[in-house]
Amino acid sequence: MYLSNLQLIMMSEVNQQQSTGYELTKLLLDKGWKASHQQIYRDMSKLEKLGLVSLEEVPQSGKPDKKLYLLTSTGKEQLTNALDSEPSISRIQDEALVHLFLANSYYFEQLKNLLSDQITTMSNQAKKTDILSALAVSRELNHLKSEYDWTVQVLQELTLKDGSIKAA
Repeated sequence: MYLSNLQLIMMSEVNQQQSTGYELTKLLLDKGWKASHQQIYRDMSKLEKLGLVSLEEVPQSGKPDKKLYLLTSTGKEQLTNALDSEPSISRIQDEALVHLFLANSYYFEQLKNLLSDQITTMSNQAKKTDILSALAVSRELNHLKSEYDWTVQVLQELTLKDGSIKAA
């Protein structure tokens, strides 16, 4: 059974403690994983249909019932099976590569600024108390710094001493 990375991380969180969709969104964001409420609820619904999580409705006074997700025994088995998966290395084929081949220095100037801002933001987030969250943020920060260094290298290669572009 194929499970997405998002589904696996949500199952891992629910395995640690039963959670609502809202709580899951917040927990994942704190760990550096970006997923919308819609993604969370959609995938949790899929996991429920597959019998990997169950839903417990807790009545609340004056509010809609609270829906708590719990990992089922089948879900625990699938989570354990995921531990045996082989690692893979992602191949980078993104828009930056397209703009490299277009020799678009404007794009890389903008990307450099964007990466710089994001590095500053992530550096502030790196002060997490939970070690696993801190490691996740550290990985993202290292990736951003590497992208920044590569972007600077691209700009240096694209720009000649007189400021003209090498390729068009």
